Parts: sequence; structure tokens; C-alpha cells
Amino acid sequence: MKIVTCKSGIKGWQARVQEVYDSYEEMLAYNMNFGISQRLGFKTTKAAWETNPLIQGSVNPEDFRVVIS
Repeated sequence: MKIVTCKSGIKGWQARVQEVYDSYEEMLAYNMNFGISQRLGFKTTKAAWETNPLIQGSVNPEDFRVVIS
């Protein structure tokens, strides 16, 4: 993962969805707890996984976003 400065100004990471999560099943599990796909603007986890957008995140939940679809 690439280290970046996020919108909040703190250091975070940037990578494709399929680089962040080891499998679709892992992303599903995180999605159940944190609503990952909806936070990224997708209706379903499958859509987010298949689109595989470039995303950013940090310890600040507000930094979690799509950079490029």
C-alpha cells in the first residue's frame, strides 16, 4: 500500500480494494461491521469488490473514500 496524506491531513494509505482485503469473504465480514461498501458509495459489497476502486483511508473514518473508480 502507498502511504499518502489524507483529506484530514494525517498519514494514511492508498490501494485498490482487492489489495486491502485478502478476499471477497473478508471484505464481506468487514462490511457487516463497518458498512464499507456503502461508505465508498456502492449499493453492494459485490459491486465494490468487482469495481475494485482505488481507495484511501487512515485512523480517521472520515478519510475512508474512493479516489478513482
